[in-house]
Amino acid sequence: MSGIWQRQLSDTLKTVPRFALYSDTGLDDLSQTGPFLISCPEPEGVEARALCNGLNGLTRSDHRFVSWIWTTHDIEPLIGHLQTLLHARLGPDDGDAWFFFHQPAYLPVLHRELPEPSRRYMFGPCLAWWCLDPRGELVELAGENLPLPAAWDAFPVPGEVVSALHRAGAPAQVRAWLQKVMPALLDRNDANAQLQQLTPLAEQAFAYGITGKTDLGVYAAHGLQYGARYDDHPALQGVLTQFRAGDAALIDAYAALGSGVWKEVQETARQRAAEAAAQAHQDKLRKYGYAKVRTRIINRTEHRKWKVGLIADHGNIGFESALADELPGGVYSDEEIDLPAVNIPIPGTQAVVKWTGQAGRENSDEFVVTGELPRAEGEGLVIVQFARDFRVYVRMYAEEPKPARQW
Repeated sequence: MSGIWQRQLSDTLKTVPRFALYSDTGLDDLSQTGPFLISCPEPEGVEARALCNGLNGLTRSDHRFVSWIWTTHDIEPLIGHLQTLLHARLGPDDGDAWFFFHQPAYLPVLHRELPEPSRRYMFGPCLAWWCLDPRGELVELAGENLPLPAAWDAFPVPGEVVSALHRAGAPAQVRAWLQKVMPALLDRNDANAQLQQLTPLAEQAFAYGITGKTDLGVYAAHGLQYGARYDDHPALQGVLTQFRAGDAALIDAYAALGSGVWKEVQETARQRAAEAAAQAHQDKLRKYGYAKVRTRIINRTEHRKWKVGLIADHGNIGFESALADELPGGVYSDEEIDLPAVNIPIPGTQAVVKWTGQAGRENSDEFVVTGELPRAEGEGLVIVQFARDFRVYVRMYAEEPKPARQW
């Protein structure tokens, strides 16, 4: 836990009983640093609410630090039961190990994958065991409120469960490796956001048969640098599909591809990033229902217009944009006015243009915006055209159209 979180929680944790999971296990150094079981009071009163809020805030930042056990058992006997899980026999070779069963990344795997007798031994005495996933979603692991069972000699963990635990813990191991080797690639502050980035990359690596921590880290580092689909390149596919049977380190196999391949990967990554940014910008415009775009008003009629404005009132869109106080008539040629930025409804939206004509007469025309959305902030052009058929046409362009060719 970071020093910041330790300082924030130190005062509140002093007010509640806490019990070290490793106490009296022979690992005295670990018993000083945790994990601890905290007897949480009802969230009533300032101190109790501060404790709950502090633990919840810590978990939303890094889901690996906290889980919650709902139980009717006293905490001391429960500690004794949980300590029997610390000594495990891991398949397939039945190797003895200290077992970090309490890690929130492992808890859902154990609840789902353990054989029924082992699952009941571990989770049965609880009413429920809760944790969060990296996305901040609550995971509830149901128990049965059973009596505390007689202690087993060593907690058996089958080989297939060990493999599942390895996969579940891989994103955190990759994150730790990147923090030491290439910390600049982790561009987010809280651990949960970083683990959300790394988890799909680790899953992709496992699909290729990549299981070593360093190889997983190399695969994920390139995914952070070039994007999750960087391995679509045929040369990389050739390396990765054969890597399962190879003995070389992944970094050496990547280096052997040469700079030409990586230049192509980089260019593809740049194009994908541009497309993703454009898609995100357009999704935002669709959500708002309008775009703030440079606007050109063209009067192809000979009639002068005053107080020209655009009104949108459709669904969740409701606003009025002033277009021009005065728009000259196009007697000998079209009259044009350019505005730096105007709120215009997105294509497909119905709106109205209103203006004052000769002798103060009020005029209006309904229309549907046509065209396409801009791809980035500051791009695009909208043309509002008062046509010779006395209709108003509004079209949005992603890029400014080229002028018509003059003959």
